[in-house]
Amino acid sequence: MAKSKADKTKLLEQYKKDLKEKNGYIIVNSDKLDSDTLFNLRKQLKESGSNFSVIKNTIFKIALQETKQPLETQDFTGASAIITFDDDPVNAAKFLKEAQEEMEILNARYGVIENEYIDGERIMELAEIPTRDVLYAKLLGSLNAPLSGIMNSLTGNVKGFIRVNQSLSEK
Repeated sequence: MAKSKADKTKLLEQYKKDLKEKNGYIIVNSDKLDSDTLFNLRKQLKESGSNFSVIKNTIFKIALQETKQPLETQDFTGASAIITFDDDPVNAAKFLKEAQEEMEILNARYGVIENEYIDGERIMELAEIPTRDVLYAKLLGSLNAPLSGIMNSLTGNVKGFIRVNQSLSEK
């Protein structure tokens, strides 16, 4: 169904808004998607903090040019969809990799993270990295380890002193 000029203008503005406000995006092939799969993908990605939508290539290319995206992103054809994310690109990449392995759909073409172009192979490598929350937990654990060691050594000496005093008082 053909879109009216007003619909196209509205869609262009939505694309430009997403490209400016989001932390990044991944462009995938969407030629093997049916409506049920599309609905499930959107639902699952929404839960992980990402959005999924099928794009209109010609309008999206205009949005890419007007928002000054990397030049490599402006050359693509075929049925396409976009995964946009606010915070952590690793969650979107992990989801994409799982969808590729399970259903053999959504081949990653390329992505842009913080205005830096990455190709499909690097997106799959990104999926191997632990999520931001896991990395923060590891960092906090590493920072906490020396403090825990100091506290254990201090309390260990006090506990030893108490045990010696208690054994002397029992004798």
